[in-house]
Amino acid sequence: MIMITDLRKGRWLLMLAVFMTLLTACKKEEQIVISGRIADPNMGIPVAGVRVEIWTQHIESGIFVANFTLDGSILTGTDGRFSFSLGSKSYTDIKLIFSREGYFGWESPLNMESVKKNHGIDADFEMIPKATIEIHVLNSEPFDNKDYFEFRILNAFTTCEECCKGEKYQFFGEPIDQVLTCISAGHQDLIIQGLKRKNGEEIVINQSIFLKEFETTVIHLNY
Repeated sequence: MIMITDLRKGRWLLMLAVFMTLLTACKKEEQIVISGRIADPNMGIPVAGVRVEIWTQHIESGIFVANFTLDGSILTGTDGRFSFSLGSKSYTDIKLIFSREGYFGWESPLNMESVKKNHGIDADFEMIPKATIEIHVLNSEPFDNKDYFEFRILNAFTTCEECCKGEKYQFFGEPIDQVLTCISAGHQDLIIQGLKRKNGEEIVINQSIFLKEFETTVIHLNY
């Protein structure tokens, strides 16, 4: 009886050891899944062909690695979706970088508390299409050197160096014939407010111009 009891006990301990080994292995192989969908909010469509890069910071062998490391890159499909599977490192920060020709690129840091709690994320992201603008400013009927014109783009997309400015563009004097080129968000109306002052008369100008995505729109501002 003692031998049978010891044998059963030994088998039970062996099964427990195997179970703990498998459990440990599962924990080691646990993946973090970062996925999402990219859409164009102006056109209301998913954006295919977006290059999505995932960059991470992590702790390795007890040492914090300060520099971000590129852990993967993928193109979105026709449904705008992407997905990454990360290993079981001790991640301290994760960010996604989005880029595609014709769209404003940007980066999105992830909420690490949510990532750790849910072993990843599945989120919606947006990309704004670009439109090029050529603004032709012309003093078509000069009066004197006190001629003045100003305009401002009220809904300018100002997140890049080539983007249209949000502050005033000002023009003084008679010989004004200039072309300004900049980019803004496409597939939406551009709202321009201006003021012209000539021969003691002051007139406020308001214009709304639709910007076709991926194309150049020419705007004439004559005063």
